[in-house]
Amino acid sequence: MSGKKIAWLTLLLAAVAAGIYGYKEFTRTNKQLINAKPDYTMTASALINDFENDDNMATTRYNGKVLEVSGSVLTVEKDDSGYYTVILGEQGTMSAVRCSIDSTQQANAARIKAGSSVLIRGACTGF
Repeated sequence: MSGKKIAWLTLLLAAVAAGIYGYKEFTRTNKQLINAKPDYTMTASALINDFENDDNMATTRYNGKVLEVSGSVLTVEKDDSGYYTVILGEQGTMSAVRCSIDSTQQANAARIKAGSSVLIRGACTGF
């Protein structure tokens, strides 16, 4: 086989691999975490404390992991697109845990009231 044919074959295989990867990424869906076993279970205060004490350690430990966080609801925000964010923490503190609610759970998020206690399971995406 000549060098030109090998180069074209390599290019073709790379294009096919890139196409398959692109298709998988385009059609990928979020993993449903409602029945997932959490990697860590903690209070919102403990999670905040971990990030405030050592941001790098907490990022390494928690990013991409399934967390189950309990705490008091400070506020529930609804953005312009209709998506909810539940903010957990303690009154009078500067830090909080922001939980962006999945589109499949928007109706449940709409019923959450400030001051209530909740348990939220989700993937940690950072500080």
